[in-house]
Amino acid sequence: MKKVFFCLLVMLLACATSGFAQYVNYEVKVVLDSFKNIRGTLQKVSPEGIAIQDFRGNYYIFKAKDIVKIKVRRKGLTVAEGLGTGSAIGLSAGVAIFFTNDTFDDFGEKAFGTAFLTGVGAIGGTLGGLVGEALNTKLRLKINLNAQTFEKEYLKLEKYSKAYYLEKNLNTTR
Repeated sequence: MKKVFFCLLVMLLACATSGFAQYVNYEVKVVLDSFKNIRGTLQKVSPEGIAIQDFRGNYYIFKAKDIVKIKVRRKGLTVAEGLGTGSAIGLSAGVAIFFTNDTFDDFGEKAFGTAFLTGVGAIGGTLGGLVGEALNTKLRLKINLNAQTFEKEYLKLEKYSKAYYLEKNLNTTR
């Protein structure tokens, strides 16, 4: 009975916070003209520009005339993460085979098997990362430092912002 109660409590908390936390599931990358590229969560969007909070907690406001392009993606597997994970899995399998006496007889075959499995894991992980990256990309806007282009396109960004979810949740609770 305690387990059922605990599961219901966890589900209730998850449902209560899911609407507010949905915007955090998206990562925004802004390529700028005269500043370093910024990655973070989109806080607010207006016809004049955007506000972003990076993953260190820094808050940035950018005018449309400074933005080259904006990319919105769902957080998930990236190519680098896939490569690292695949390589680690391949290396682990290779090392496990290296220390067994059943599969290969001499040191050269064991070393080759370890390297081969690491390479196969790296290739598999990279392919998984590429697929994940492609599936997770939600929106790309090319602004090219043009404020008029941004004014036409900024509404597409709104549903990925924190302000949108806060306003949406306030309206549903009233």
